[in-house]
Amino acid sequence: MSYFRVQKSFFNSLKLQFIQTRRISDIQKKIKDSYFYMHGDARLLSICVGDIINQSADICGDRPAIISVHQNLSKNYSEFRHESEKLASGFLSIGLRKGDRIALWSPNCYEWILTQHAAAKAGLILVNINPANQAAELEYCLKKVGCKALVLWDVLKTQDYYKILCNTIPDLPKSIPGKLKNSNLPNLESVIIISDDKKDGILNFKDILNNGNKESDKMLSDIQKLIQFDDPVNILYTSGTTGSPKGAVLTHHNLVNNALLAGRGFGFNLFRPVNCVHLPLFHAFGSVHGSLTTFLYQGTSVLPSATFDAISSLKAIEKYKCTTVFGTPTMYVDLIHKCKSGNFNIGALKQGILGGAASSASLIKEIRDELDIPHLQVGYGCTETSPAVASNRYVEDFHNVEHSIMQPIEYIELKVINNKNQLVPVNTQGELCVRGHNIFVGYWGDEEKTAEAIDKTHWYHTGDLAMMTEYGFVKLVGRIKDMIIRGGENIYPLEVENFINTHPAVREVHICGVPDKRMGEEACAWLLLKDGMHLTEEEVKAFCKGKISHFKIPRYIMFVEEFPKTGSGKIKKIEMTKISIEKLSL
Repeated sequence: MSYFRVQKSFFNSLKLQFIQTRRISDIQKKIKDSYFYMHGDARLLSICVGDIINQSADICGDRPAIISVHQNLSKNYSEFRHESEKLASGFLSIGLRKGDRIALWSPNCYEWILTQHAAAKAGLILVNINPANQAAELEYCLKKVGCKALVLWDVLKTQDYYKILCNTIPDLPKSIPGKLKNSNLPNLESVIIISDDKKDGILNFKDILNNGNKESDKMLSDIQKLIQFDDPVNILYTSGTTGSPKGAVLTHHNLVNNALLAGRGFGFNLFRPVNCVHLPLFHAFGSVHGSLTTFLYQGTSVLPSATFDAISSLKAIEKYKCTTVFGTPTMYVDLIHKCKSGNFNIGALKQGILGGAASSASLIKEIRDELDIPHLQVGYGCTETSPAVASNRYVEDFHNVEHSIMQPIEYIELKVINNKNQLVPVNTQGELCVRGHNIFVGYWGDEEKTAEAIDKTHWYHTGDLAMMTEYGFVKLVGRIKDMIIRGGENIYPLEVENFINTHPAVREVHICGVPDKRMGEEACAWLLLKDGMHLTEEEVKAFCKGKISHFKIPRYIMFVEEFPKTGSGKIKKIEMTKISIEKLSL
């Protein structure tokens, strides 16, 4: 190496140390009020979603991009780029145009990720639909945003997608493929099935993949020059636990830079991850970090199964030597349970990342002890924030991980406010608000709901309760709407759940509010016990007595085998309340 190269390397090293020292120094400056801006050293990207695979293919074309275990297929970056271009051209050949909405109603599969990238290349807006949706829910999602095309799976367990669609569109089998006319869904023209079987009235995915021609190829080239990073690229529906689902509109800039900056926090700039992707891809957590983040850092996405199955995931981690596993807390509970009962070698795992719902300290300890994962990280985000807002870093004090104390991602602002929209002092509970490059455009066709979520100064109100430390780190306390008011006292379910989770017999606990004539509301705890463990209602209350305030001790205790969940793994508290009222005859 020449003298000048040595000198350049030396000064670059000094510069990096200076930047890191400056960042640490700035973070260590104590704040008094709950406002913090997280600056950074990375440069925000101006590329679009479709460019991610192009750039990575140029760097490592022979590296595996996707391994779909349940489909027995593998594609490297060059193959994936080629097929995404072909599919994008195929979409244009059937009449789709820039800005059209294309819905994707499917479990995890290679075609899901391929459609995601091809749609972005063609200037289309992908609409993620929960694969568990039934006819009425599907109809609502398609109609809400005026989808022009729908890509659907074939059969999953008892879910026959074509049959369900025919219940919504009875004339579908008699229609000309690609020229659907239906008064109920007037925008929908093309239905594309991921199947080798031919179905009446619809197109096959493989046919679209090979349907491009010189004209559509030329059109694709022209469109790619027109796509801007602020253009919308994705519509994700909120869970709909507080009413009809809303379609959050996200741009290329939102998703690409969330992938970039969250990936830095995950440490993906230090190694190329082999990511076990068992998160549902229709959800923001899975579609961004399981696909875009992984590909931006030239990693490999391993799809163990169509829907989450702990044994399939453990086998995939062992066989493909996965370094990274994302998951919701309930997924990790299942992984621990199945890992104990089987003989799996998961020693290749470097990191486990938890998100999608609050994680208890006892679960995080159990993940560390039972799965023996060296680096654990907890993340927080929302559909409307693309999704990451804050997380632990790859190398982190375990105390912060255990107690879910997280650092904001780069270039966003956070504040915690009271019910009068005023900043609260640090270490004071209030609503968390977010502002920055990750905030969504708005809810499709719903200005009123958008205005409720994003105020006039561009702050997104999350509806989550949080506290900010004097160093700008945040800890989630619970959901404002989950709060139980018992005789004038506020009960935050997450706080009580975290305490009961420390009982050695408890695998998982969730608490909902139920009506009470005298107190207004009471807390009802649902407990799932560990295998071979026994516990009574009296023992649970005795465990709480003297350790948490008397009014926080759940009046009702129910022992269950499962919890009602959304398709993304979140607990349906409203459904819990309904079931509790019925079972308790309240």
